[in-house]
Amino acid sequence: MPETLVIKLPADVANGVSWITVDEMGAVTGEAGHGPLESAAAATAGRAVTALLPSSAVLRVYSNIPLKGHSKILQALPFALEEQLAQDVETLHFAIGERNSDKLLPVAVVESGQLEDYLSQLNAGGLYPTAVYAESDAVIPVPATTVLWLNDDELIIREPDGSSSVADPEELETLLQLKFPLDSEADDNAQSHVLVYCTAQANTDHAEIWDQLRGRVPSLDIKIISNGGIGKLASGIVSNPGINLLQGEFAARTDLFSWWPLWRVAAGLLVAVCLLSLATDALAVWQLSRQEAKLNAVASETLVNAFPSAAGAADPWGQLQSRLQAGSGGATNTGPDFVEALVVLAKALDSSSGIKVEALNFRAGIIDLRLEAPAVQNLDTLRQTINDSGVFVADIQSANPADNVIKGRVQVKVKGT
Repeated sequence: MPETLVIKLPADVANGVSWITVDEMGAVTGEAGHGPLESAAAATAGRAVTALLPSSAVLRVYSNIPLKGHSKILQALPFALEEQLAQDVETLHFAIGERNSDKLLPVAVVESGQLEDYLSQLNAGGLYPTAVYAESDAVIPVPATTVLWLNDDELIIREPDGSSSVADPEELETLLQLKFPLDSEADDNAQSHVLVYCTAQANTDHAEIWDQLRGRVPSLDIKIISNGGIGKLASGIVSNPGINLLQGEFAARTDLFSWWPLWRVAAGLLVAVCLLSLATDALAVWQLSRQEAKLNAVASETLVNAFPSAAGAADPWGQLQSRLQAGSGGATNTGPDFVEALVVLAKALDSSSGIKVEALNFRAGIIDLRLEAPAVQNLDTLRQTINDSGVFVADIQSANPADNVIKGRVQVKVKGT
């Protein structure tokens, strides 16, 4: 599957950047790294590159501009938002996302010079990103939950509706007192659950604040991050992208006429590639037939391990699929494995009507699912059913409305890991 190298940029790139690789579902595929841009470039290896800017560098606002058409909206936005912005709009760059359920258009605003400087430094280090986001976009919103992302430089607050704000970490206690007052009837925010991501040191330093907060919210969950949370951020931005700042004047462009002298060489190479492709197609068919035979052997082995009574089945894949869907049989392995997880998942999907599996990925004992559900409650029913197995635990990573359905991402792993 295609992979993405996600790079987290600090305010001063000279202090080093953090990076990690993830697959198309956001599962981490490599070790986290930290160092100069040139070291990060060595990890590209043909991967797409995504950069995360400090959240404080990107302002997020909403606009009710009635225009349609991407280019027309970008042209009109500076004038529509001029009164809301303290800076000269001529010095700012605007990017837009998809309209929300209230028909409001989310807008990301950054200083043109600052974005240009970040891109220049990336290019000088051998990195050419296809997407650039604010770090706050990588903090996945959670239904009915206020997410706090606390690092050394920023406090990111992600609301259940997906909106976000950025503050100084020194203002944490004051902001929480205002957002979650002692009188729970004074503010609807007090009814929101709270999920905190912070370092182990920050968790210790703010222990008193967490104790005070627990008395004002339905629940408080604290998760410890390491390496600046680069793994969690990378997973979030790939599985749930925000507003790509590379729009308008910063969008990738190709000047075809400037490459005209090289076209004749390129045409010759294209012909050579086509001839080579024809020659390799026959080889590919032969290789695929051998791979199919190997896959059938693997399926037979998996089927026999999970369902001994099915030994000798003529169609191992069909047998495995039907038995998992029926939820019958049991794995003979001494511990829970992929097959047992699929059995539990099949039963859970059967009891959670209306859920459609869009993608499934298994890596290092963890199953990542991309699902489509009629409502968030369906995803929660699926999660609870899996948890009731006593062997596996499910966690809803994201749940976002799209075209009258909920697009969700669920992770399933062995309980206690």
